[in-house]
Amino acid sequence: MEGTSRTLPYTIRFVGLLGSHSLGRNPKFMATAVDLGRELLRQRISLAYGGGNVGLQGAVASTLYTNGGIVRGFIPRYIAARQVYGPTYGAEYTVSSNYYKHFEMNHVVEAFIILPGGVDTMEGLFTLISWASEGLHNRPIGLLNIDGYFNNLIKFLDDAVRQNFMASSQRKLFISSFFIDELLDKLAFAKAFPSPGASYDEFTNPGRLDLELHL
Repeated sequence: MEGTSRTLPYTIRFVGLLGSHSLGRNPKFMATAVDLGRELLRQRISLAYGGGNVGLQGAVASTLYTNGGIVRGFIPRYIAARQVYGPTYGAEYTVSSNYYKHFEMNHVVEAFIILPGGVDTMEGLFTLISWASEGLHNRPIGLLNIDGYFNNLIKFLDDAVRQNFMASSQRKLFISSFFIDELLDKLAFAKAFPSPGASYDEFTNPGRLDLELHL
């Protein structure tokens, strides 16, 4: 999957990462996490993550840090004390809770990437969405939908909008892609064009709409 055909006027330089401290059963999760680390390194994007050296988060952080990239780990003090995740890559910052982990990460990053994960990952994702809906931050949130992992979640949230349990404006607070480079492009686009009416597809395919109108 190639990136945009037009040059984006914004370049992201620091992303926050949420995801599992497990590798999961699907080997595509690990392979894509390593590829994400390589792509962040290629684009010279720094990383903030949940600390440790295990799981999908550890795979991204290890790939980036061991090849010279900049990494910061934010980890709750009680987890760091138990050393359940192993040593952190790069600079480690201990915080009082998961809530403050997301809070501190939000202060240093320009966007968030969400990898497959369980309850802790979903807690972080919905915390970020809630904060954004309340105007507490404007960092775009991107789901890296590896092998369709988030399909059911996306369907659930779309259903919540249809049932009037969730505002469509809240649904637009996060984006998704199956592809790493496209997701990074979409995050950069969201930073460059924060207007709700901005269209990534129209930006990447400026002649598509005109062509359709003349068919």
